[in-house]
Amino acid sequence: MNFSLGKFSGAVMTAAAILMFAAHAGAAPRLSGETNSPHNSTFVLGESIILYFHASGLTPGKATTVNIKVKEAFGYEIASTSILATADASGSAYAVYHPPATRYGYYRVEAALTDGTAVASLGSRPGGFITYAVVADPATRTNYGDAGSRFGMMGGFSSTMGPVMSYLGVRYLLADPGWDELEPHQAGEFAIARSEAVANGQKYPLSIANNHAAWPTYAIPLITTVGIPAWALNAGTGTATRPLSGSLNAEGVIGFPEFAKARASAFAADFPAQSTHYYQMTWEPAIPVLFGGTPAELVQYFQVAYSGIHQADAKAMVMGPTLFPVDPVPMEQLWSAGLAKYIDAVSVHPYVKYPPEQHGLIAGIRTQMALATAAKGHSMPFLGTEHGYSSGVHGSYAAGNELKQALANVRSTIILLGEGFKVDVAFYIADFWAHDSSATDNTFGYYWNLNPNIKFGTDKVGPKPAVPAFAAMSYWLDGTTTVGPLTNLSGTQVGYRFTRSGETILALWDYTANTTMNVPVSAATAKVCDWMGNCQTSSAVNGALKLSLGNAPVYVVGVGL
Repeated sequence: MNFSLGKFSGAVMTAAAILMFAAHAGAAPRLSGETNSPHNSTFVLGESIILYFHASGLTPGKATTVNIKVKEAFGYEIASTSILATADASGSAYAVYHPPATRYGYYRVEAALTDGTAVASLGSRPGGFITYAVVADPATRTNYGDAGSRFGMMGGFSSTMGPVMSYLGVRYLLADPGWDELEPHQAGEFAIARSEAVANGQKYPLSIANNHAAWPTYAIPLITTVGIPAWALNAGTGTATRPLSGSLNAEGVIGFPEFAKARASAFAADFPAQSTHYYQMTWEPAIPVLFGGTPAELVQYFQVAYSGIHQADAKAMVMGPTLFPVDPVPMEQLWSAGLAKYIDAVSVHPYVKYPPEQHGLIAGIRTQMALATAAKGHSMPFLGTEHGYSSGVHGSYAAGNELKQALANVRSTIILLGEGFKVDVAFYIADFWAHDSSATDNTFGYYWNLNPNIKFGTDKVGPKPAVPAFAAMSYWLDGTTTVGPLTNLSGTQVGYRFTRSGETILALWDYTANTTMNVPVSAATAKVCDWMGNCQTSSAVNGALKLSLGNAPVYVVGVGL
């Protein structure tokens, strides 16, 4: 390219200026944005929220407009603005916006330049928008202790992610690793390592749960996860999916109860404040795909370790086997093989297809509880220790988008607690991937993963609608006891009654239609709250409270409901 330097308005253009203009001529515009709390973009009501947008690759000195729309979870636009910005000498322009923040909820901020350049994708979050959420102040939450806490979360929590557990109201965390990691080479390794750590004043194994922290959390210890040590496995009894998930060999029959007893002793010492310690023995040992042995060989895990765990920990509850709720046959086989003699609580991974109400979640849970009671001779506690829906595409558990993900996650959890589960652990705190962030098959996160360089345990997240929806659910239902399903329902309406400290909380929705229902009440008024936690006082008419229901849960709070 030939430049006639003397023709630029009579001025002499330097070589540096030529290079700068040439660079900008070839650079494509780009727009990014973040909040004033960039590591989690989650705020409590009353906090000031600021959005910062940065456009690059622009022509220096040229003005552009940043067009902004703010939408709530269902896509309704609640605010919009256009901000004029002029590019500086480097081709960058900046815009600052103070968005709505007066209600609890999820906020999706769509932003684009005049030429249509939209906010770039980041990590697992698609292009076109950024998000923020407004939730209840954790300082207003009550700690109901491990006996009253109902909500847990799985995930690679990072300290730089910020206090997301307290924003969500999460108290229960799974405490791993399991036997395969703690004794990979031979029996007794854990006891030796534990003894050495204690002698040196160290923690072993480390756990993200800490019931002495500023936000107290409680742990569910995992005895095994998706496999056992190779030295303890009967060769060839694993499966193609889980090669180390099979029956115990002679060495394993001796080594496993020794490990389980040592692990229980250590856990009891590390978490003395918990009133109950639920030891989850096995992880999804579905025969024949995820466990290569027979029902009797699976029951053997519980049989050989049961008494030792109770000897080591007076607060122990031996729990398992962590199967799925819809198919009763696997549990029927295990009950027939004698499982009930070696188990105190039932753990479940309550995955069902979307939507959960149409794919057997309620009936499946009721069947499993009835089978357990019949086998044991009395009811046992049920705990959900993993389930969730993807906001992308992932087989049967794809909700289709982030809104459906949130609806499915909270409704399934309310169902579990309403049917009598003691605790439910959600999956997963933030998106993850096996290869790179372009994958959409593991978008189970309640948050987008906004660091494309960290697959698990990211340090920067952005909320999906599930975040404020979960926060509202836990705010109203933590510490409650279920009274069971409501009876005055029709069609595809679903509802449960809970009690807490003399107050009644109803959770209701209609998963296929917009309908109304009348709730008989003795009180003159009640508090009616949407699924994000925004409440208003409603008056009863002729002894009934008229409610409008849709696919998002409604909470009714009061006395005399």
